[in-house]
Amino acid sequence: MPAAELSLRAAERADLDAIAALEQRCFHRPWTRSMLAEELTRGFARVDIAARGGGVLGYTCVWEQPPEAHLLKIAVAPEARGGGVGGALLRRALHQARVSGCEQVQLEVARANASALRLYQRAGFTVVGTRPGYYRDPVDDAVLMTRLVDH
Repeated sequence: MPAAELSLRAAERADLDAIAALEQRCFHRPWTRSMLAEELTRGFARVDIAARGGGVLGYTCVWEQPPEAHLLKIAVAPEARGGGVGGALLRRALHQARVSGCEQVQLEVARANASALRLYQRAGFTVVGTRPGYYRDPVDDAVLMTRLVDH
């Protein structure tokens, strides 16, 4: 039996518990449920999810403030990593940024997060700088990356 197709869509309030649970599993210093709920109400924030068979496998949080967008979060369930979920979410974020009138997308990522760095580089992001010691627990540099949005 074929695997259920990945569904990408805007997050809804009903998804908040699943997003918060995923956040807890994916990050050493996770955002709280109330922080995530606030993102769902911000006019400039876009939260999208990737789901399969009713389960949330990943999500993104992007602030779209044309001409720029900032990718704040991308999370993929550990058991779904390497299966294209992160790439699909990133392509959707880039598409939505373009639709919103953004010309570029920026992000920062921990230098030690090799898999995320590879994902972003494969998607056409380039390194534009670093913030030494930006992350505190554990201490790590932030790698600043940007990508123009295709129009």
